[in-house]
Amino acid sequence: MAALGACSSPQGVKPNMAAPGPREDAGGDPAQACGKVAQVAMGQNGSLLVWNTSSTLFVRLSGVSPYQLTESHAYAGTLPPGGWWSYPARAVHDPYVNTFTYAFSLADLGANPGDTLQVAGHAFLLSPSYSFAEAQGRLEYTVQACKNAPPPPGKDIVVFNDINPFDNNGMGNPNNQLMARNLVNYSTSGPRGSGTKVLFDRGRNSKCAGTGECSDESLSTFRSVIQGEGFTIEELNSTQGSITALAPEAKVIFLWNPRQTFTNAEINVLKKFASEGGRVVFVGEWQGYYDAITLENDFLGKMGAVMTNTGQAVDCGYNILHQASLRPHQITQGMTNVTIACSSVLVPGPNDYPLYYDSTNTQVLSAVATIDPTPLPLTLALPQRTVIAPQAPTPLLNPGSSTGQ
Repeated sequence: MAALGACSSPQGVKPNMAAPGPREDAGGDPAQACGKVAQVAMGQNGSLLVWNTSSTLFVRLSGVSPYQLTESHAYAGTLPPGGWWSYPARAVHDPYVNTFTYAFSLADLGANPGDTLQVAGHAFLLSPSYSFAEAQGRLEYTVQACKNAPPPPGKDIVVFNDINPFDNNGMGNPNNQLMARNLVNYSTSGPRGSGTKVLFDRGRNSKCAGTGECSDESLSTFRSVIQGEGFTIEELNSTQGSITALAPEAKVIFLWNPRQTFTNAEINVLKKFASEGGRVVFVGEWQGYYDAITLENDFLGKMGAVMTNTGQAVDCGYNILHQASLRPHQITQGMTNVTIACSSVLVPGPNDYPLYYDSTNTQVLSAVATIDPTPLPLTLALPQRTVIAPQAPTPLLNPGSSTGQ
């Protein structure tokens, strides 16, 4: 992978312009990429982002602030590119734009997963002080296979081992607000798909009860976003054995740091809720702050998810995970990053689907699984399942804070 440097155009010299005329930005969402997203700098003033879906290769050119694109050109093919003036995709930007995306059909390129493509971008840029710049870059890109397609929304369980994406600090990020809307706005079969209620369960001796770190005050922005989508929030405050039915208008239920085991009868109520199109969101935490990791793992297994919470804390203190950490799913649709703080690590099973990874893009922090609707027996003991033992928290972290600080 290599990038060519950028150079400034002589003052007063207008860049060579592509054929004028309107052109639609191809758009595309890197969060929906199959596999990895590739990126290379175009000198100091631009960047090139490349990803593919099952049918399309996307090439996104961006200016580095304060520079904006005035004209851009892109190439993708099996042969090395020639000079930028020969690139087949080109556009003039009036008004100037921060980013522009080109789409190439993989079929037209004759490219299949595993094939290597030569990708290049070139742009003329302008700053508010009328400083011209020219930027170009290129890379070799391997077409990614679309494996482990995400499960359809609804009838699923979503796991976040971190309160903080939903607190007021996390929700200060518009991407987190979009994630909140995506969690409650989804289409699915079953009567729950048209539900108008979101249930909050902060009972069961939750760490979130009362004035905890996910109190009403701490979640005020999150609550406002949900209510702004037309949903009402109903508090459940369950105790062990108290969940015997869920309101017919309920579409999503959030289980916040529960610390009392769910009975098999309660599990079956949640399974039925999911089979009707409902979504279960389990919000856990890291081991030092949340002492019910074993409860969480047992709950996930009984619901049909193979993923386990290791208890290990990563990325402590508030951090923004960038686009490369996100994985395509209805929940991450449209997101370009996410704010977290001290999330515990998940080990997903073969049918569990990651939503985002840590800052190193190697450890899963949030994932989703389709719920197994098969009811649990109410009198017979279940066979033992293997549970990964929680890891000891790092001594320097503060166990009284979900952020670890």
